[in-house]
Amino acid sequence: MKPPKTEELIPLLRAMVANELVKTYGLKKAEAARILSITPQAVTQYLKGVRAFSKKGLMLESRVKELVREYSGKIAFRKKQVAETELLDLAYEVLMMIGRPSGQQNLMSEEAKARALWILRNRLAAEQEAAEIFLSEAIRAKDDMVRLLFRQIASDSIRHADIVQATIAAVEKDLTNGSLPDPERLRLLQQQEEKSHSHGFEEVKRLLRNDVLKILIDSIEADEAKHDLIIGKLAELAGQSQKVS
Repeated sequence: MKPPKTEELIPLLRAMVANELVKTYGLKKAEAARILSITPQAVTQYLKGVRAFSKKGLMLESRVKELVREYSGKIAFRKKQVAETELLDLAYEVLMMIGRPSGQQNLMSEEAKARALWILRNRLAAEQEAAEIFLSEAIRAKDDMVRLLFRQIASDSIRHADIVQATIAAVEKDLTNGSLPDPERLRLLQQQEEKSHSHGFEEVKRLLRNDVLKILIDSIEADEAKHDLIIGKLAELAGQSQKVS
């Protein structure tokens, strides 16, 4: 049997989960529909085998049925709506379970893409959770310097989440390099960045008696090093692109 693609698996798995929720775990059709964000009519059709049953060979595979039953038990217990990313995670697990035929590069590419998206979506959720946690900690902090430190971490997590979201879009759309800034302009920006941190903080840190503030200043220096790296790499890419064109 030829393994389905990730996008083909989603409606199939939704149908399998609907069946498990109603038949195995005893949920009402309306409750199963709410959890899966579908209509009760869709659940009825799934139960009758009208929709999403075109790949019965997959549905009858015992390993897949066991995996779906275990997953369905978890969501039946928590009774919260299932996010699309959760079904994508489940689809990835199924693909890994049933394997891919060798020599089919397009299928392997699809598998690698599914894996990358699975990693990215999990990282996105982690960054968003971290942002919420550290914003909450910043609000609770009694010390102004600690509050600044937590706000900085929260801000970084929000920025990381934005980057991960952009990466997800790039992977989904198979985006390649876009237009890059002019190399000469990047050199000027690099000089400006170097000028902005020409004076270090070592002398200042020796005078400080607040150790948390020293950590904050260390973070500024870490950001400066990161900026140098980013602009340097961007200038290198822009130079290579200019040579090719």
